[in-house]
Amino acid sequence: MKKIISVLLLTLLFGTVFAQTGYDIMKKADEVPTPKTSSYTATMTLTDKKGNVRVREVKEMTKDFGDVSKSVIIFTTPKDVAGVGYLMFDYVEKSDGTKQDSDNWLYMPALKKVRRISGSDSGGDFMGTDFTYEDMGDRGLNKDTFTLLGEENVDGTDCYKVEAVSKDNTEKNPRRILWIGKENFIMYKAEFYDRQNNLQRVLTCSDIQKIDGFWTTGKMYMKNVITNHSTLIEMKNVSYGESIDDTLFTVAALEKGRIR
Repeated sequence: MKKIISVLLLTLLFGTVFAQTGYDIMKKADEVPTPKTSSYTATMTLTDKKGNVRVREVKEMTKDFGDVSKSVIIFTTPKDVAGVGYLMFDYVEKSDGTKQDSDNWLYMPALKKVRRISGSDSGGDFMGTDFTYEDMGDRGLNKDTFTLLGEENVDGTDCYKVEAVSKDNTEKNPRRILWIGKENFIMYKAEFYDRQNNLQRVLTCSDIQKIDGFWTTGKMYMKNVITNHSTLIEMKNVSYGESIDDTLFTVAALEKGRIR
């Protein structure tokens, strides 16, 4: 009887912890509500190992079309990157757990042409930043195997610590460690490991708050620990629910410079 009571007490005390798997936690993170439309401006601050700084301004708009979420990013300053555009289609995961790879296009005004970003290019650096093309989109859940490693506190926030191992070991970062907030299921930190299982990059998220009822990450700091190069993205002028023209999410809109 004592053994049964002990088991019951342990279940009451720790059951909520062990009831969730790594996949359960990441599924909840994937299901955090998002707005029908969003727009914002952002400052990208790139710092190299010598401390040299480059600052860029971008504008992004996103719209949910039901089976696909479409996003467009336009660089507005400085002059050498102004007009560069990136269009991304992220497809919704199907009921059978499969997810179509995203479609991505990069427009370079100096060349006056659009280049499609293929799957083999997705691990490349996004416009010289420490974020990859894949980082800019929604990875989905079907590409990884998740393991709950435990719990840790990140800058005062209690988080689940989850290991994500890619089913494709040829990826640039086949292993990641993710810290997901226990209360809001928002990511607060991530570590990216290369094919030799060496730590390559560390992402720290901060200024996380609700805006118009939606959780919003205000700052994302990505540090490449190998090159000692970093990128800080700071969100500004965040707006949710506004009307956005469907035709802005097209290659033609990029080429014609319709988005400013």
